[in-house]
Amino acid sequence: MNALQIIQLRAPQWAADPRINNLIIYAREVTGVAFFAENTERAIALRVLHTLALENLRNGNPGVGTSSGTGHAGQITSETEGNLSRSFASASFYNTNMKFSQLATTVFGQELIDLIRSSGMSAMTRQTDPNG
Repeated sequence: MNALQIIQLRAPQWAADPRINNLIIYAREVTGVAFFAENTERAIALRVLHTLALENLRNGNPGVGTSSGTGHAGQITSETEGNLSRSFASASFYNTNMKFSQLATTVFGQELIDLIRSSGMSAMTRQTDPNG
């Protein structure tokens, strides 16, 4: 599946956003093909979905390409009804380091963190003996 097909599958409500193709192009530019290998399209889709989810959390309107830039990002951890009160999780709630703190604020970002952690080449050592 390509990135657009994954977005249509995972979040059909956002697939009609007029910026979707440009968001995919941008995500493709900042996503390492060599690092993600066969998971590249999934990583691109998750990055786009994370962006749209952030807009949604910040009271934007994914689907029409607007975002107020205000509001809270993160999972609601508690909510009361009388005199309305909400608490939101911070990035530390997800036990991530600073490198991933912004990604940790959405479910799609958390899934991308898992994909990052399971992708890429691990460190290798070289043998210095030419006979080997």
